[in-house]
Amino acid sequence: MMLKLSAFFNKYRWPLFSGLLIGTTYIPFPPWAVLFCYAPLWIFLFKSAKNWKEGFIAGWLTQFTLTIIGFHWIAYTAHRFGGFPWIFSVPVLLLFAAAVHVYIPIVCALVVYFKNRYSWSMSSTFVAAALGISLMERFWPSIFPWNLGYTMLWADLPVYNWADVIGFEGLSSLILLLNAWFAWIWAHRNRTRLAQRHVAMFVVLILFLNVTGFLHSQTWKEFDRTLKVSIIQANIGDLEKVFAEQGQANFQTSIITRFTDLTEKAVVSSPNTELIVWPETAFPDYLNDYYNPNRYPSLLAQKLKPLGKMLLTGGYGKDLPGSANQRRTYNSLFLVDSAAKSVSPPYNKTFLLAYGEYFPFSDQFPILLKWFPFISNFGRGLGPDVLRYPHPDGDLLIGGQICYEGLYPEFTRGLAEKHADILANVTNDSWFGKPFEPYQHLYMTLARAIEVRRPLIRSTNTGISTVILADGTVLQQSPLHVEWHGTYDLRLKKNAPTTDFVLWGHYTWVLLLLAFLEIIIKGMRNARTHRP
Repeated sequence: MMLKLSAFFNKYRWPLFSGLLIGTTYIPFPPWAVLFCYAPLWIFLFKSAKNWKEGFIAGWLTQFTLTIIGFHWIAYTAHRFGGFPWIFSVPVLLLFAAAVHVYIPIVCALVVYFKNRYSWSMSSTFVAAALGISLMERFWPSIFPWNLGYTMLWADLPVYNWADVIGFEGLSSLILLLNAWFAWIWAHRNRTRLAQRHVAMFVVLILFLNVTGFLHSQTWKEFDRTLKVSIIQANIGDLEKVFAEQGQANFQTSIITRFTDLTEKAVVSSPNTELIVWPETAFPDYLNDYYNPNRYPSLLAQKLKPLGKMLLTGGYGKDLPGSANQRRTYNSLFLVDSAAKSVSPPYNKTFLLAYGEYFPFSDQFPILLKWFPFISNFGRGLGPDVLRYPHPDGDLLIGGQICYEGLYPEFTRGLAEKHADILANVTNDSWFGKPFEPYQHLYMTLARAIEVRRPLIRSTNTGISTVILADGTVLQQSPLHVEWHGTYDLRLKKNAPTTDFVLWGHYTWVLLLLAFLEIIIKGMRNARTHRP
């Protein structure tokens, strides 16, 4: 048995090594292996995988390894958010790691199948693998759609500035194709002069992309307005929020008081601040105007009135009384004045978290909600949508993102198409622990500002809160898991140009698909040509 196990791991050591490289090159690690992390896997597919089954196993081992390293916080989330004891939280992580990136083994199996059937060359095999994974990254359903492009922003490498043309998914496609090139160079390393020429071209291309990326970013440094914004991070504990959501009065009052006390400190520190921003569900009650006379909206108005400031805050929304629908509860974003009255219709969260904010198929099978009463059942909003912020120098349109809506390029692209001047992301990362997820979520959200070239405010309950400007400048970041407030000079350009990414760059997947099909068709033609 041990000999078989040893032989198995010896056979698949390179796919396992690839998983190790990918996992340790993603945020919050420095992207040290980003240009070659897939190379060991793809070399294995070409040289060692005898059939599609071995290709699938190789890809599965890679994706399992990278998931355990990069997304181990799923176990912590299952424990804190799901309420599972650790003895069950670890199996949840293992199941997650076994399935979440299964598109990688699917692509590997297909590549080996086509390689064997059509006698693909090494270069065709490597490029097809890169194109296949690139396409899957864009269309495979995922609650946390990461890609290697985000590591460029995390590492502050100027190449990230090209995301306003091809998006971060496009940058990831470029990185995967560079991995294919590196794999080819490595496989030809014994042909010294050939390998050296390709290494030189490889390095020149990397330098070219970064230099031109830096020059390209300079076009987005023009601003014509400045908005003073204060972000409030109250560091509300998980159980406090749960008790407040259950309607326990002491906790609701305590949470509102903590936020308003920090807000007062922020205003005292920066009297000229114009907009206060609280995170997701910071206001622990309904905040629609028809609830305004109620206890907690009245308490909020009482605290805000002396400050005389506008507040953008997460809270709970509900359909109007007498409306034709079911009067669902929403995870909402409100823009209110110092009397806690809405100055713009609230935005209701559209991209809901499965099993956290809704139960899939519960509309078709309502009995599921009775079987699993601990799962929330929020209504779905009609976003993306903008909130109109009245300002003495002219109204500004704020594009609201609630939590992981900021991870989806198409959502923020919709905000840009609705002429948002500013992006505002409110979130609560308290369920995910410290080391990895807060940094991953942060930079995956900040990336949206680059794609559409709009400044983005990120307000969180426990961190990391910050502001990124349209040119990619990331301002002060809040510490994790402490009470904090910070004031920013948010520089923006009213009616800024629409980026190429919004106009056409999000269609680059068509080119990837055509290239992938071309490799297959070329292989079919060659197979017919050499058929006896």
